[in-house]
Amino acid sequence: MLYRPEAFEPLVDVPWSELRARAAIREIVEEADAAFRGPRLFWRANEWDGWHGTSPMKNLYVGTAGVLWALDRLRRRGHTETKLDLGGLARRNVELFRERPDYMKGMKLPALRDSALLTGETGILLVAWRLAPSRELADELFERVRVNVDNEADEVMWGSPGTMLAAQAMLEWTGDERWRDAWNESADALLSRRDEEGYWTQRLYGEELRGLTPPHGLVGNVQALLSLLDEDRADTLKRESAALLAGAAVQADELANWPPRPRPELPGPDGQIRVQWCAGGPGIVIAASAYLDEELLRAGAELA
Repeated sequence: MLYRPEAFEPLVDVPWSELRARAAIREIVEEADAAFRGPRLFWRANEWDGWHGTSPMKNLYVGTAGVLWALDRLRRRGHTETKLDLGGLARRNVELFRERPDYMKGMKLPALRDSALLTGETGILLVAWRLAPSRELADELFERVRVNVDNEADEVMWGSPGTMLAAQAMLEWTGDERWRDAWNESADALLSRRDEEGYWTQRLYGEELRGLTPPHGLVGNVQALLSLLDEDRADTLKRESAALLAGAAVQADELANWPPRPRPELPGPDGQIRVQWCAGGPGIVIAASAYLDEELLRAGAELA
């Protein structure tokens, strides 16, 4: 079994409509504007997202920085407009996070947790700079990237692959070569920690594991590395990673799915079979599309 049908809503026979999709986007943004509770409370955290955390959540993953980033992306692409002052709120979000970080309580987190892209200050600073650029924000973000080189997590959410993505974005937006230098420093260190089989070991939440997933494993690390890696090393990394993913895939009826860790069975530690970005075929297909075997790529996409 590649997935459990009862865990998903059934497909419907409704034809695609761009007009309906655009209307839905506008409605979502209007709801986000209406749900905003002011420059200190921001948005109320979802109960699951705020588990063992604080409200409002401020981070890029499930908090204010992520909402502001999404609203800005939609605005830049001409989909809709928000009534909120995104730049001012992004800078205020940095202040609120420093007053009251929203890390999960009772969890063993990496020592360099503040540099995390998705759950720490790096993502919050990155969004703030994008919406309200300043030299001060850039310098603070640069320091977060530099200190995260040897983060023990070795994955995108908390570790140096995440801060590499931040450095890549800043290089593209500013053209300042210091960001390339910071990226190269982290990339060299990350590659040196890859084991003989081609995996990285994630040390996170009191566990040690070798993951496959975009936030916590192989494909996320490789995706971060391929963005600026030289051609020779990139080709080797793609070839070896494609072989690992081929070996870890579970296939049936021209469909494919992947477990969260390289092992023969699909269920994760909680017994669930995932079909989502953070675990399962969709995340593998998205992150590894540049090098995954074409038949596997199609099989993984067709499953979703």
